[in-house]
Amino acid sequence: MASVMFLAQGAVEARADDLDDQFAALQDKIASSSGTVSDSYATLDAAMSALTASRDELSAAQQTAEKAQKAADEAQRDADAAAEALSTAQDNRKAAQAQVDEAQTQVDGAKQELGMVASQAAQQNTGLTGIALLVGDGSTSQISNRVQWANQSFSATQAKVAAYQSALDELSAKRDALVEAENDAQAARDKAVDRLAAAQEASQAAADAAAAVQEKLDANQAALAAAQDIVNEAVASDDALKRQANDLASQIQARDAAAAAAAAETAAAANRANAAAGASWLTTNIAPGQLTPYSVDQAVATAQAMEGDMRYGNMCLALVAAFYGYSSSGVNSATDAAATIMAAGQMQYDTSNIPVGALVWYDGAPAGNPFGHVAMYAGNGMIYSNGAANGGVGVISLDTPSAGWGEPLIGWSSVWLPNATG
Repeated sequence: MASVMFLAQGAVEARADDLDDQFAALQDKIASSSGTVSDSYATLDAAMSALTASRDELSAAQQTAEKAQKAADEAQRDADAAAEALSTAQDNRKAAQAQVDEAQTQVDGAKQELGMVASQAAQQNTGLTGIALLVGDGSTSQISNRVQWANQSFSATQAKVAAYQSALDELSAKRDALVEAENDAQAARDKAVDRLAAAQEASQAAADAAAAVQEKLDANQAALAAAQDIVNEAVASDDALKRQANDLASQIQARDAAAAAAAAETAAAANRANAAAGASWLTTNIAPGQLTPYSVDQAVATAQAMEGDMRYGNMCLALVAAFYGYSSSGVNSATDAAATIMAAGQMQYDTSNIPVGALVWYDGAPAGNPFGHVAMYAGNGMIYSNGAANGGVGVISLDTPSAGWGEPLIGWSSVWLPNATG
């Protein structure tokens, strides 16, 4: 950011230009602008905090979504395995049913065959017995053999039926077990499908939650970018105002420097006139017994040489005494010195034509300053004083102490310092 060159209190004089008003207005704008910059940085910090929080929230939501998806994938695998197991159980049950059906066919065929054999055997037994009775010869053994054959045929067929029935019963039991296994597989598949549906629903909910957080993060990212733009704009505006203030301060200092130069020239001319005319009233109208001060010429030269001196902050009376060659004013404050001058009838109250080199007195009481203020008139509405724009000794407006510091002008006097020491 651009740095601002602020003018010290009392550095400007009321003049025809409006530089001072412009500078004061700019200071108000800069104060407001600085507040805007501070507020925009606070908004930026809040946006960054919100973005960081949403990033953390998104990370957690994505982890939850990943876990939910893994659970859904596992449930899908379980459901696929259960479906495959059900399909296998169904195939096994169908194969067993086919075997049962085939065995049933064999049993039915054997039973039909048994019935036929039984019927034939019964017919043969009845017929052969009747023939034997009628014939009555020796062929009964042959008839007995035929009966025995018929009985053996029936027994063999009956055994086959029993064997087929046993196989049918075994296959039916196996089929029934496979039906139960199929039912179990069906139940397992149904449970797996239910778990899959629940897992997919949870996965979708987690994915939706993560998407919502992503939207929040995107919004916070956009808010951060907007906040950064506002900060950049506020800083740029603030820098521009401060550059304007610097330019104005430079113009004001240049103007005051020119005025000071003009005042110095005026003082020099006055001093030359005083020198030609004899001793200046300012340096001859002094208290009885007072040490002779420097001439006005010497005092002005001393003041010019002391411009920028930082040793006289809050020591205005010591400063004007130094201008006139004294090591001390011999008085504690400008207020006491002004009271002595007024008591001696030496205070001049007409300020329309103050001579260069005159001591100018101000009342500090309204501003809460019990020590008052004093400076040396430099001509052209300017005074040599502490508290100048450079932070030390320099030229400021005659009106600055009263208008800027709240210390009204009392009047002016000659170098009336009865207790001054060399």
